[in-house]
Amino acid sequence: MYILTEGHTEQAYFSRISEILGDEDEWKYSVTVDVREIVDGSKTDPVNMVKEAKKSQRSYDEIWVVFDKDRDRDQQNLQAIELASKSKIKIAFSSISFEEWVLLHFEKSTTAFQRSDCESRGQECTCQGAICASTYIKINHYPAYVKGKAKLYDDLSDKRDIALEYAAWLKYHHSNIANYHLLNPFTDVDNLVAQLFELPTIRYTGINNPFSFEGIDFCVTNYSTANNIVTVSIQTNNNSNRTFIFNNVQQNIKLLDTNNTELTYTIPQATTINTGDNRTTGIQFTINEQFQATKLKFQSVNECVYVEL
Repeated sequence: MYILTEGHTEQAYFSRISEILGDEDEWKYSVTVDVREIVDGSKTDPVNMVKEAKKSQRSYDEIWVVFDKDRDRDQQNLQAIELASKSKIKIAFSSISFEEWVLLHFEKSTTAFQRSDCESRGQECTCQGAICASTYIKINHYPAYVKGKAKLYDDLSDKRDIALEYAAWLKYHHSNIANYHLLNPFTDVDNLVAQLFELPTIRYTGINNPFSFEGIDFCVTNYSTANNIVTVSIQTNNNSNRTFIFNNVQQNIKLLDTNNTELTYTIPQATTINTGDNRTTGIQFTINEQFQATKLKFQSVNECVYVEL
């Protein structure tokens, strides 16, 4: 895999991942990371980044280009995304900057920052994080953060899975991501990170929103709490060629609280959803008074779907 970035923060982050993957034989990817140097004091044109990346296609199995919104270049960003799609090159895009991905290691954020940092414009930052993402991160979560930090991934690695979940949550809370290059905040760096470490794809949805999980269509239609029992109704429409079983052994659905504490469900009688079946099943979770249910998790080896309650 070849990863071309436009900034030294991104280059440092993915170069460290490259070192980690190179230390172990079991990883799928061998990764080369390069940075497109800043020219004439301004950020590199993302269209030219994609063109540059295309030159390496014969040498690599997969190519990613990592860039961000970078102020007023929406048309260039769209052109780069369209060219990459035609060229079978993948994009990891962030708005307003790569710091959006960094921030998601610490909180679910919908703050639309105006810039990455103030210092790169030759100004002393006085916004206290109201305008720039870097200062917000330093003040609220990560005092040691600096752009281009060599061990950035190491500092964030224990929160990597949280960031993957929160990035999926952020996508869900954008009603339309067809023109994601216009969104702020936004990041899909999580797609690249999950692929590098061969982690499940994560998605978010909500009650009464149908979704596909392992090729079967589900919809959480209702949930209620009474006498420390949470009852969840799940409609299952099985158009796949395999069965799905609700029972007290195969626990691929969990109830989570705000601390991501997981509870397994019980069901009075095992229910098998055969090919062609469409039925609603009730499952139950026993909780205590401190447990505040926030989401269901459908988990498999390849994917994870969170349903907000």
